[in-house]
Amino acid sequence: MVALLSNDTTPAASRQDLKTAWGNWLDQVGDRKGGWDWFTTLTFRDRTPAEAATGWTKVGWKYSETACNAFLGHVGDLKGLNDLWWVRCRETQAWRGVPHWHAFVGGVQDLRRMDLVDWWHDQGYGFARVLPYDRHLGARFYLCKYLTKELGDIRFSDNLRA
Repeated sequence: MVALLSNDTTPAASRQDLKTAWGNWLDQVGDRKGGWDWFTTLTFRDRTPAEAATGWTKVGWKYSETACNAFLGHVGDLKGLNDLWWVRCRETQAWRGVPHWHAFVGGVQDLRRMDLVDWWHDQGYGFARVLPYDRHLGARFYLCKYLTKELGDIRFSDNLRA
């Protein structure tokens, strides 16, 4: 991994160096478990006028956490033994001022991706993309760009922490 901190006059790692190091490391972590199957984006819908009239105008941090946990829990339930692994990173969409998630999920190659897209929509959360993970398309660097700006909120499934 790129040296991220420096105690001498060597310039600190650039944002691009950090994204590259994180991205490469995430691929290694996934590979140790059997690889990533999906690259997922979970986006929240805008509030309806009726919801906005109650004062709830935007999805907040806690709601986004609960929704993402529900999504991953549902995927685990479909899997059966909940034998999946994931890493997720939250970003705030600056133009909307609401959070959304990017995640890699592994151990789910036997599940139908579109069922999860439909589930997210049917729960009233919004729009989900669940795509096959292809390490050559750069998703690992895309996910990691949020670690080098904003809040850098990254989470790992328990079976990736050991």
